Amino acid sequence: MCSDYCRALAGVVIGSAVAIASAVPAHAEDLITYEVTSASISAADVQYYDDSVRKVQRRVALPWRVTVSVPDATSPTSTGAELRADWRGYGRSAFKYVTVRIYQGDRLLCESTLDVGAATCYGSTPHRNFPATAGGG
Repeated sequence: MCSDYCRALAGVVIGSAVAIASAVPAHAEDLITYEVTSASISAADVQYYDDSVRKVQRRVALPWRVTVSVPDATSPTSTGAELRADWRGYGRSAFKYVTVRIYQGDRLLCESTLDVGAATCYGSTPHRNFPATAGGG
């Protein structure tokens, strides 16, 4: 005959086995490539996430590119891919475009080309724009 202790122990063992059997497999980190390019701006301040930590690099020479890992490239939180470039102090004026891109492997997740002094891309928001006013890359 099983005592109360025995029944409680059996419940814990069975509950643990069910929890382990139904656990979701771990998600491997995603390799992301961030890229900032321009034909007319030579430098920009860049912010991006690398392994859930926001990194800031000031006055990087363009073109600029780095490959990092993030827990989930398409997450809208700090575990996802995010890139910002700010070139307002480095020659902002009309028709001086900067393009920011996020790649997951060979797949383009986001691309934004602007001439307003700042541009952003998010892995969680697939986006691709290109101004109709000539600019680019």
